[in-house]
Amino acid sequence: MTVQKMFCEFNDKYGDDFNWYLLPLTNKTFVAELKREIGKDHFLYNKSIQAVAKCDSNDDVLYITNDKTDSDIYYIFHLTYSVYNENGFPKYKKFTNIGAVKDFIEQTFLDNYL
Repeated sequence: MTVQKMFCEFNDKYGDDFNWYLLPLTNKTFVAELKREIGKDHFLYNKSIQAVAKCDSNDDVLYITNDKTDSDIYYIFHLTYSVYNENGFPKYKKFTNIGAVKDFIEQTFLDNYL
């Protein structure tokens, strides 16, 4: 399953109520914001990372990067839009497969927004 297919399924299932949307591949705004918030000492700072989706209801953004074996690794960061973050912020969740991302996004949507 791809991220695009996952979001098509969500849109088919929940319609206009679904609160996540795909970001254009040309959008670099959320990558720049993430790097600003995590700082140069964070393990993701120098990695190639792409923002692929954003939640309309909060400041969560889905990012994709690769691990050493070239497998996709997914992160959902809750952006703070602040440079001065305490340790542990911005908060994030790591996922090693798209199925886990799908389950998390759907369950969070059902629990908090429906």
